[in-house]
Amino acid sequence: MPRRQNDYLLGIDVGTSTIKVAAFAENGTLLRLVRADTPTTHSGGGQAEHDPEALWGAIAALVRELSSSLSAGRAISVAVASVGEAGLPVDGQGRALRPAIAWFDDRSTDQSHWWTRSVGLDDVHRITGQSIDPHYGVNKLMWIRDNEPDTFRRTALWLSLADFVAHRLCGVFATDRSLASRTMAYDQATDTWSATLLKEAGLRPSLFPSVVQAGTRIGSITSTASRATGLRLGTPVVAGGHDRLCGAYAARGGGDAAIDSVGSAEALVVPIGTYDSRGAADAGYVACYADVVPGGYVYSARVGYAGALLDWYLSLLRDDRTGSEITYEDMVSRIPRPLSFSGLLVFPSFGRVVTPFWDPAAATGLVAGLTITTDQGRLAQALLEGICYSLRASVELIQGLTGARIDRLRIEGGPTRNDVWMQLKADVLGRPVGVVKLEESTALGVALLGGVGVGVYPSHLAAAENIAASVTSLEPDRRRATIYRTVFEDAYMAVPGAVDKVNRVLLEARANADID
Repeated sequence: MPRRQNDYLLGIDVGTSTIKVAAFAENGTLLRLVRADTPTTHSGGGQAEHDPEALWGAIAALVRELSSSLSAGRAISVAVASVGEAGLPVDGQGRALRPAIAWFDDRSTDQSHWWTRSVGLDDVHRITGQSIDPHYGVNKLMWIRDNEPDTFRRTALWLSLADFVAHRLCGVFATDRSLASRTMAYDQATDTWSATLLKEAGLRPSLFPSVVQAGTRIGSITSTASRATGLRLGTPVVAGGHDRLCGAYAARGGGDAAIDSVGSAEALVVPIGTYDSRGAADAGYVACYADVVPGGYVYSARVGYAGALLDWYLSLLRDDRTGSEITYEDMVSRIPRPLSFSGLLVFPSFGRVVTPFWDPAAATGLVAGLTITTDQGRLAQALLEGICYSLRASVELIQGLTGARIDRLRIEGGPTRNDVWMQLKADVLGRPVGVVKLEESTALGVALLGGVGVGVYPSHLAAAENIAASVTSLEPDRRRATIYRTVFEDAYMAVPGAVDKVNRVLLEARANADID
């Protein structure tokens, strides 16, 4: 169908806390953005779920709102990105059999321990490119099998959130290589679901959808989806991908820059040309898996919680009796100026293992250096510094894997608006950083993949090169960089070994006291 002047690319980004639906012109200009909270129910023990019908209803309403506001044009294509590990079981018609389990839900710890005992960290990593972790999709599916047998018996497929939404749009079951990788059941070397691992786990390969390259057209908007969303019947639906990699794809702009992708959690994403099949320990527990670009792979080092850590801190400052609270902006404004070292040390794992330290049994966080004069601003700064130390550890680890120095890296994501945090990244890393000013990089990245799928762009590379991202370079302050290097090398890197016994005692005591 010929394109008209006001037609647009539609990208859907299903995130941890927010759903975003965005329309972009072919040159990457954001035309319209609408958003809503991701429907999430939290319960004890770190469990969290998404109501599938509420999720789909929110997405359909957002698309309907956007499409009606851009009535002069039509969607050329639609593609969906989502968090990587969240998913749900569906029956043969795609009906949800239970709520989706959130990516950060750690209920499947016993299942992840089974993999360690029965297969081993190294073998799982060599096949899947992932270190064993309860968050991955296959562990969630195994938890359902072990705890909800009636649901498991009725399960036809395990779908990521993006796969579920795409099926609601076009009626086709499919996933892309990047999202398949986040199940910890995908064989990177053969580009297929791992027969070896699934046999070990007693799972049928048919429980997982067919895998396509991100940017492949998989279907068209159905009449049911058209009524729900307002999109034209027959609008092409294209396979999207893992939100982290979609954002990095847009932020690279067709180049090969290392990307620090910052959101609720943070990861360092470095594109590489071939799959690295090293075992977990030899790889420093850095994930290696399929990119959204054909034939490409990425190293993805887990920096840990980022925005979620700040949200936690803000929650501590809230007065539930009066309802008073300080805002994110208030918190940042309390950090002393001009910047100087906070005087504290934060190890920012807070229950989420980070590279190169991979011990789920001792992943609790730490704040050292507190005195009765420590104020809210210094503690907020220390949290930011701790996240930056974790990023530096990941940078140095990947440099060791590639043998090449990462002199500059680009930072993308919502927190790029926090100038203090961005400067601290340069200072703690001791090297320049480029802050990418892209409006909604994840939604843009997946919208570009949609454009590739319908021929708007001749290739994935051409689509990314078409985007003119503004990159602001920040130089490290020499004095602060020297101080941070010493703290990083002599204190931060020593923390896991120094407090391992303490953490284990605390974790055992918490378990005995029934504390979540």
